[in-house]
Amino acid sequence: MSKLGNNTVARRSIATTTLVVGATGATGSLLLEQLLFAGGQVRAIARSPEKLKDEVRSHPNMKVIRASVLDIPDAEMREHVRGCSAVVSCLGHVMDFKGVYGAPKLLCTDAVCHLCRAIEGNAPADPVRFILMNTVGAANPDIDAQRTLFDRVVLALLRRAIPPHRDNENALQHLHQDVGTSNQYIEWCAVRPDSLTNSEVSQYEILPSPVTGIFSGRPTARANVAHFMAALVSGTALWQQWKFQTPVVMNAIEQN
Repeated sequence: MSKLGNNTVARRSIATTTLVVGATGATGSLLLEQLLFAGGQVRAIARSPEKLKDEVRSHPNMKVIRASVLDIPDAEMREHVRGCSAVVSCLGHVMDFKGVYGAPKLLCTDAVCHLCRAIEGNAPADPVRFILMNTVGAANPDIDAQRTLFDRVVLALLRRAIPPHRDNENALQHLHQDVGTSNQYIEWCAVRPDSLTNSEVSQYEILPSPVTGIFSGRPTARANVAHFMAALVSGTALWQQWKFQTPVVMNAIEQN
């Protein structure tokens, strides 16, 4: 278990260029702020850049690409990822009827495949860090999380009935099985937050597997998830600790 939560890692100046997709989402927009605050160069693919804060959109280290990630041709995507030392996907489905059951049903999976294909097409000299924001509902394929029978039944039902859940599992599966741990161009980490809330950066824990049930999740501030992903982009020791893994992010339990 790791415990993080102050801004010392994110505040360290980083000589990196990071591409972020899903940048206008609740967590992706916070990640942009963390990366820019750390001094990095940031590229963001967004269908609606006007949703970004003015100070983010106009930041001198910020480049905004107005597009839908799945509509970008392979050759153009290779140019967007060229020179990036990290790529972060914060994509997620809009949780309304159209977002859950409408197209694209494999938004996250297809985006991961598209971005990884672009990275590999460039054959970078050093591996690119690929960070996927996923969900604690997707299992760590390397560890038996020892979920209760009730949780296993609920997850099986979600897998059948809720396309975004299957999409999250498939996106993680692509990194784990298809990219794997011996790819010379990509190193990856799938970050699995628990129940997301809106609050400031605070102390939080990083664990290899869930310690809560499906309906008893520990609140996790989106700001903490963004802070952790920014730290993965810039931190050498932290990256070595969590690459090729699926860490769970949870707010730390307050001590009385």
